[in-house]
Amino acid sequence: MIKRLQKLFDELGSWEESKSLFKWIFAIGKDFKRYILGFLIINTTSMLISVGSAVAGRYVVDAATNFSTSLFFRYIIIMFVTTILSIIISSVSSLFSGYVNEKFAFGIRAKMFDRIQKSVWNKVTKYHSADILARLSGDIDTISQTIITFLPNVIVAGCQLVIVLVILIAYDPVLAVIGLIVGPVGVIASLTFRKKFSYYHTKLRESQSEYYSFMQETFSNIGVVKTFQLENDNNSTFNDIRNRRMKLVLKSTTLSNIMSALLRLVYSIGYVVTFSWCAYRLTSTATYVDPLSGEIATYTYGTMTLFLSLVSQLQNSMKSLGHIVPRIYSLIISSKRVHEITDLEAEKISDNKNIPSEISLCAENISFAYNDDDRLILNGLSFHIPVGCRVGIVGLSGAGKTTFIRLLLSLIKPTSGKLEYIDENGNSEIASPDSRRFISYVPQGNTLMSGTIRSNLLAGCPDATDEDMWAVLEKADAAEFLKKTANGLDTVLSEGAGGLSEGQAQRIAIARALLRPGSILLLDEFSSALDAETETSLMERLTSRLPDHTMIFITHREKIIDYCTDVLRLS
Repeated sequence: MIKRLQKLFDELGSWEESKSLFKWIFAIGKDFKRYILGFLIINTTSMLISVGSAVAGRYVVDAATNFSTSLFFRYIIIMFVTTILSIIISSVSSLFSGYVNEKFAFGIRAKMFDRIQKSVWNKVTKYHSADILARLSGDIDTISQTIITFLPNVIVAGCQLVIVLVILIAYDPVLAVIGLIVGPVGVIASLTFRKKFSYYHTKLRESQSEYYSFMQETFSNIGVVKTFQLENDNNSTFNDIRNRRMKLVLKSTTLSNIMSALLRLVYSIGYVVTFSWCAYRLTSTATYVDPLSGEIATYTYGTMTLFLSLVSQLQNSMKSLGHIVPRIYSLIISSKRVHEITDLEAEKISDNKNIPSEISLCAENISFAYNDDDRLILNGLSFHIPVGCRVGIVGLSGAGKTTFIRLLLSLIKPTSGKLEYIDENGNSEIASPDSRRFISYVPQGNTLMSGTIRSNLLAGCPDATDEDMWAVLEKADAAEFLKKTANGLDTVLSEGAGGLSEGQAQRIAIARALLRPGSILLLDEFSSALDAETETSLMERLTSRLPDHTMIFITHREKIIDYCTDVLRLS
């Protein structure tokens, strides 16, 4: 049995990988043991009521055929009560399942979201954002539904199988044998299709990621789409993606329907055989020992009704057990995709919040290549940027300016050489995720988030007061236009800073950076959307009002260079 399981998991990956995944699955489910146990108790109660209702149904039929009015109404009341209880418990189970599923799924999403933010930059950026969103939604839902709902239901189905078999054996061992012969066919059928289930589940997840990725790229660049008149081309590409996905959906659905049809056929044959056997016993003079009274009894219509109901429950239990293999495949595949993200290497960040009043930057013989076999983007770069300097970083496209920024922000590490920050006492700190606390960064382009201008500014310093915010807005030459708006700091921005011009958005981004406590101001083409007059005004404000700040300008504009005390040319 163990070897068969190993072979099954090897089809999805190595046996060791599968064991590692199950350890991860167990770890994320550990905190929900009480909820899972509660769900088990609720569904087990529902199952026992269902079995009890079937037994009561036997006596209702027998009482009716024997014209026993008192017994008839007694057992009708029992059936009515069990039916009402079953409905109530089913509602409670559905409510409980929905709540716990969402709570469980949100817990995994929170961990995944946290890891995405704290992962090493060049590890997480290998994944398309839409692919990550697909994993955050569909894959986590699959994991949650399987662990919280499906697996407990399978345990209940197993218990129901045992209970029903015991009852059938007590009444008529032949029916138990019929059930045991017919039931495993469903499990065998699901094993037969296991490879196809695995293949289609994987491909459908991948196609969902492709689907989301294309839509997100289109919506994020809607201006480019319109400008280049790509609407019809994009519709054609979208239809191609849809058609490929529809083919997968059709094949997957066909496979499921074939399996369902086979199961229905097998279980229908089982039901007919059971019905025929019960009818035969009903017409014969066969007797049995009633397990409840211990007396010799003959087969009645009530007994036949009980047997048919129990065999139906037996088949339903077998159906649930028959879904184990494809659901386990889905669980493993989705877990792999989520675990792949949650297992990304995390940045090492300490709790050091100390920011020296003066900090300089020194690089010794830095080289960098994005891959071991790639050409060096930077080769033997050395420099020293003292406190209070204004340095212009210039170079042709491809010279390494973007790489230079990533090194300063410790998004990447030098292939060789050393980059360090030095405080006023001569203490040095090697560039790392911790050293980002020294830097206030103004990215290129529009980087504001949807929300209010206030919320965007508070990203720079959560404790900033209104007075602090207006002060930096003044320095960034953004206070004047913002005061003219109806809501000021509480002006709501849509996605992409909708409601502001590119130049206004850039100045808000500069103000956000100025709220940061770091004394090194890193500005990447910060004035690209500004007119010459505004650019000059802004540069004069920054250089005159922030004399103690070290400023690093990534720029193509000679006018910016005129304000710099030093220039570093990359080639």
